[in-house]
Amino acid sequence: MIIDQYKKMKNLFLRQSYIDAWEDYQRSIRKRSFAQWDYIVLTASNEEQANAFQSQITYRQNKNVLPCKTKYLVLPDPDGKRVGSGGATLQVLRKLAEQEDIAGDFHNKRILVIHSGGDSKRVPQYSVCGKLFSPVPRELPDGRASTLFDEFLIGMAGVPSRFREGMLVLSGDVLLLFNPLQIDAQFHGAAAISMKSPVDVGKDHGVFLNNGKDYVKKFLHKQSIETLEKLGAVNTHGNVDLDTGAVLFDVNLMNALLSLVQTDGKIDAEKYARFVNEKSRISLYGDFLYPLAEDSTLEQYYKEQPEGTFCEELTECRTRIWEALHSFGMKLICLSPAEFIHFGTTRELLALLTDEIADYEYLDWKPMVFTNYKSEKKVQAAVHNALIEEPYNWLINAM
Repeated sequence: MIIDQYKKMKNLFLRQSYIDAWEDYQRSIRKRSFAQWDYIVLTASNEEQANAFQSQITYRQNKNVLPCKTKYLVLPDPDGKRVGSGGATLQVLRKLAEQEDIAGDFHNKRILVIHSGGDSKRVPQYSVCGKLFSPVPRELPDGRASTLFDEFLIGMAGVPSRFREGMLVLSGDVLLLFNPLQIDAQFHGAAAISMKSPVDVGKDHGVFLNNGKDYVKKFLHKQSIETLEKLGAVNTHGNVDLDTGAVLFDVNLMNALLSLVQTDGKIDAEKYARFVNEKSRISLYGDFLYPLAEDSTLEQYYKEQPEGTFCEELTECRTRIWEALHSFGMKLICLSPAEFIHFGTTRELLALLTDEIADYEYLDWKPMVFTNYKSEKKVQAAVHNALIEEPYNWLINAM
């Protein structure tokens, strides 16, 4: 009974937050005085995917449904080589530093980075446009079909008003539902945005161990349930502080990261090549966040599972990263109520859009969106943006 009441109250809170986010998003489109992202940067796996992303952005700009002051950048991995989420982050910082209105000074700039450069191997139906532009099963209030990208921009529309400068990094396959008023952006270094989730979810992602003062004591990346319990990361309700993939960086930490590939304040091509390459394959989460935890050690850092493989080049990079970042800390911002929705494998996505879709009715999610198809009661199906005609049964964008 108590659990049902909490779930009802949580859903009501998140629904109202969803409505408020849409209103903030509309203000960002209409009012130049409304706090907005200065830059929104998308990472892509290659030039083809980057072109697909850019075409989606251009389409929305032509329809006047994107924030009016924000500038957009789409950055593919160099030469189509997988440089890791950390390498992609360094590329983002380099590109931003070269922008005329930044010129190496990140102060007074609010930047949103969405890492979306995966190959979508686990959801091959979206390999061309990437999971970032995969459909979300609802009709937006303005009558458009929604995608993860649209939900990101709507859900994050109120965040720029919560901090003066810095960079928010998101994972492109995770939809976060929360109220931006929950964010306390008073921190030095980084701030990890977390929420309570069952340990069964945490073991497949990352988990933060709180030091008791709302700073990260340990960063536990994809650890077993037994390990998480042993280290005290699981509370009495079986929940952990989940790594949602959302991290705030202040300007000092942004500069420290950029310094890894600079000499005398200028980009050093040799250093840049050392960090941004397919062999080292630096990870944003495993390589940049681990040194920020209180109890992290250099010895253990060398042993942390890499995004690619262990090699001398990675060890050298980790030594330099440790020297640059270990003096910073990582605040833990645990949101509640909040929701973490992972758009992972095809199997997970199918379950989300069929078996579990009733759980998101409060978000106006429906199995049938923009289609003439009428589902039979005994058939579970999710059909989006589809016209079905007899006798050929054409289906477009249907699952």
